[in-house]
Amino acid sequence: MQTINFNPGEIIITEGEEGNAAFLIKSGSVEVSVGEGKKAKVVATLKEGDVFGEMSLLEPGLRSATVKAVTHTECIVTSYDDFMSSIQENPEQAIKFMKTLVLRLRQMNQVMGDMDPKKRRIRDMFQDWQHSNALAAEAEAQRWKKLSPEERETEMNTVFNQYGIF
Repeated sequence: MQTINFNPGEIIITEGEEGNAAFLIKSGSVEVSVGEGKKAKVVATLKEGDVFGEMSLLEPGLRSATVKAVTHTECIVTSYDDFMSSIQENPEQAIKFMKTLVLRLRQMNQVMGDMDPKKRRIRDMFQDWQHSNALAAEAEAQRWKKLSPEERETEMNTVFNQYGIF
């Protein structure tokens, strides 16, 4: 594990490139986008306590999105090898990690299931997903603002412990 700092506008990972590490945002924020050039679409904004690149910890491969720092961002990086070593030593960490992946899959399934069947075109699904992410991000930002510095620190430590690798 190591800590890496990124400047605003700096690309952290690029869609289509090989990846074998995940990032936990310690401070700052990033934008997640899919597509290239003028067709690129921002699908999420992540902030302190969020993780990205986690699929590559189970199976290194091509990145499914591009992630760019919006603000000065500090991330804790864990490689595939470090993750595999940690779950072999403590299999409970692997279970926690897989539960997180399953939760994200269920959230996506819920979004898909809630869609109007007449709007199941890819573009419409993508727009609904973006809208859902924006609402969730705003609700989380409001909740985060209400926390004291001590509560924020506790939550960050909980995230570190939840993944067991950071």
